[in-house]
Amino acid sequence: MMIELRISSEYKDAELFIRSLKVDDVNLPEGMSIESKVEGKEFEIVIKMRVTKPNDLMTVRNTADEILAHIKALQSSFDAIS
Repeated sequence: MMIELRISSEYKDAELFIRSLKVDDVNLPEGMSIESKVEGKEFEIVIKMRVTKPNDLMTVRNTADEILAHIKALQSSFDAIS
């Protein structure tokens, strides 16, 4: 079974936002991929993972939680320097 989780939001410089998040897309668990796309001020991050055991669902959730925490930190940082 394949699970797909989407995170979407917008930011005035969505491209910079996504490039800043990309540095964390390393050493992903086996069967997981993270894709992102930008359209204007909107961005979307898609986490996909082949689920072979129950713990894989928690792996996807933990990855999403980590990405959301990074998004929050980036927003705060970018807003502080704007």
